[in-house]
Amino acid sequence: MSDAKTEGKSFVEGLDEESLKYFSEVGKKPFSQQAVFVLNAFYNELQDQADAIYHVAWEVMKMADMRVRNVQYLHLYEEGHDLDFDMALYFFEQLVKFYEDPKNKQWQDEKYARSRPVQLTAIVRKKEIRERVDVNFDGRVSFLEYLLYQYNLSPKSFVTRSNVKDEGPVNEALIKARLALDEVNKRIVEYETYKAKLEQEAKLPGVKGLKATNELAQLLSGTLAENLRTALIKAESAVRLAAKFGASIKPSAAGGPVPEDRTKGEVWWMNTHIATKKKLYAKKE
Repeated sequence: MSDAKTEGKSFVEGLDEESLKYFSEVGKKPFSQQAVFVLNAFYNELQDQADAIYHVAWEVMKMADMRVRNVQYLHLYEEGHDLDFDMALYFFEQLVKFYEDPKNKQWQDEKYARSRPVQLTAIVRKKEIRERVDVNFDGRVSFLEYLLYQYNLSPKSFVTRSNVKDEGPVNEALIKARLALDEVNKRIVEYETYKAKLEQEAKLPGVKGLKATNELAQLLSGTLAENLRTALIKAESAVRLAAKFGASIKPSAAGGPVPEDRTKGEVWWMNTHIATKKKLYAKKE
């Protein structure tokens, strides 16, 4: 079971100076990496909500960040790490709307009840963000802070579980899997950049517009798409090896956490990312 926040007391309670520094460092990583840190630390508690974290909360968090930065296209977006107070309010509003929208029926299943934010008035939400969400009191909300708040998880337990020195063998396969996924993301940017260029040119009159329209129709069969699919296959294989390595590690005689426990979340995130992109970029039959 997760560690509940103590009612009426500060969410930051129990974090010494060093722990708070580590917490803030994690909160400066990109949103997706923050999510991985939380899933690694609390995988048993959150595995049944992981889909909602990836497909809903992460997407709404990115959308809010893109809005404040005035970025319209995902391939031009460099993932942020936190939102200012006003955008944090907006994030919660949009998250509530998402779960209430009839077209999002899949996410209204009771299975995801823990992931649905409670509807609050603006005054109460502001108070909640200041007193219970913003762990390091910097006036901003990281994805890390949101996840701990939403799932009633203790910042102290997060630091204890995640800020641990690994004394076992290094998971070299996981390092290679990260690089393989970086390659996938690079290929996606290449593909989407070229696609956006063709979409603009397709609006032009005459031969140039017609040529761009024809190229768009063939894009998923072209070289950029093939390179992307090859990268996805390689990444999928790399993640499989990383998962196998983690599963092969046994607890020591002394007990305590083992490397496997701290990589399950990342392996899940990688596999989900790959599966999601495969659906988007699979060749049309």
